[in-house]
Amino acid sequence: MAIEQTRPPGGELSGLPAGEWEVDAARSELGFAVKVMGFITVRGVFEDFAGGLDMTGPDPIGGLTIQAASLNTHNNRRDQHLRSADFFDAGRYPAVRFLVAAVAPSEAGVTIAGELEIGASRTSLEIPATAGQLDDGSLRIAGNVTVSRSASGLTWNWLGTVGDDAALHATLTLTRRHSRRAA
Repeated sequence: MAIEQTRPPGGELSGLPAGEWEVDAARSELGFAVKVMGFITVRGVFEDFAGGLDMTGPDPIGGLTIQAASLNTHNNRRDQHLRSADFFDAGRYPAVRFLVAAVAPSEAGVTIAGELEIGASRTSLEIPATAGQLDDGSLRIAGNVTVSRSASGLTWNWLGTVGDDAALHATLTLTRRHSRRAA
């Protein structure tokens, strides 16, 4: 599907279209990558997440709720360890959240500012992203950001073998939220 970006005269991206949008998880991906032992990259995805973005007022409202236990690195033993108290502590903190504080036009698309909540830790993020409207009217937002694991509360590191930088990526497809009317 083609991505159509709205640009005013002068070529700068005007931002996201107004409306209420919800994440279509079946057409979206949230993932991460971390270096282990300096040369092995462990990659994974979160398989259960939901969210949306309300762009009807002067300030955006929205975010993502990600089920921590849904992480998948295709290694069951490693996944169980990542879900444990050593990392995400999914039993105590079942959800990872990203709360949107602002969406601003940028040269490449948009910058999404917000707060990442993992367990009791909160980290402010500014995520550069591309954004555009697909042929079917949905939005596609794709961004990458590197976060410090230790600043995000993920401090376990056996003999210093796990890198502190975690590369996060998201490709989200958002569809217009339909109002639910009583019949």
